[in-house]
Amino acid sequence: MIKTTEYTKLILITLGLLALFLLISLLLKSAVQVLLLIFTGILFSIFIRGLSSFLFGRFDHLPEKWSIAITLFLLVIAFFAFFILLAPQLVEQGIQLVEKIPEAFQNLKEKINHLEWLENLLGSLGGSSTDADSSAGKISSQALGFFATTFGVIAGIFIILFVGLYFCFTPQYYINGIIHLVPQNGRQRAGQIFSALDHTLGQWLIGRFIGMLMVSVSTFIGLYFLNVPVPLSLAVLAGILTFIPNIGPILAIIPAVLLGYTESPATAMYVILLYLLIQGIESYIVTPLIQQKAVSMPPVLTLTSLVIFGSTLGFLGLLLATPLTAAAMVLVKMLYIEDVLGETGGINDSEK
Repeated sequence: MIKTTEYTKLILITLGLLALFLLISLLLKSAVQVLLLIFTGILFSIFIRGLSSFLFGRFDHLPEKWSIAITLFLLVIAFFAFFILLAPQLVEQGIQLVEKIPEAFQNLKEKINHLEWLENLLGSLGGSSTDADSSAGKISSQALGFFATTFGVIAGIFIILFVGLYFCFTPQYYINGIIHLVPQNGRQRAGQIFSALDHTLGQWLIGRFIGMLMVSVSTFIGLYFLNVPVPLSLAVLAGILTFIPNIGPILAIIPAVLLGYTESPATAMYVILLYLLIQGIESYIVTPLIQQKAVSMPPVLTLTSLVIFGSTLGFLGLLLATPLTAAAMVLVKMLYIEDVLGETGGINDSEK
């Protein structure tokens, strides 16, 4: 029979272990968020270096650091020009978009109230306008995740910029440090892997950036001529969500169709056709031309990674799911398929 003092010790030890497990879980969660921010900073540096090579790679006489500095300067100029010219209008339309979406949803429900089954479906999905506002608030709070607080925003941006800028100008300093942790006979292969990762992620990021820009401009022009309300905010939203393959375009089209339906059912149909055309051009022409088959992930793998990373790591995981998967594919191709199995060619080659 267990004595009272021993039983008390057992309870205290159990509670202590549970507290330790909870503390470790919280630390791991915070560590994962920080690692994701560091990875975002590395992606930022790869994007800057890739964009610099894309713009100034033909000028052999221009030093690499100068081309990177000029690229950063051009991006800063573009950012401030966008902020000065479009930010006030974008903020105004963004506020209108938040106000119009519940109204457009309610208007859609009222116009189809003679279709009982569809009304019940929309009712179960959206509920009342109050329920819709509540759901939208929950989704927004979940989407913000780690960046929900002012401190989170500032700390996240600082980490991304700090890591990104250092990696931009002195990447070999850090890469060589990691390579020297590898045994002597594997250092050359480690260098090849880092080079492949840089090329793959750089091509993917350049493709995403140009695709986002093309989608934003095309969407704005199309929505403007279709007389859809708040075209600028919808276009910017569509461009940003293009960064998330498969899921992003679906999320982008919903508010545009709802607002188009406030004008007429025909306008909503034209909006759907417009988005399908733009996304088709971006997905099958623009992005593959830029990426040059550097990244070719099966849609099922892309969607699975989005679901897994989004559900476990939140909104930041959803944003980084595709580049993380692309990096993992490079590692699997080089370390397992080529080095372990001894097969030449790779994942992408099989699809050609």
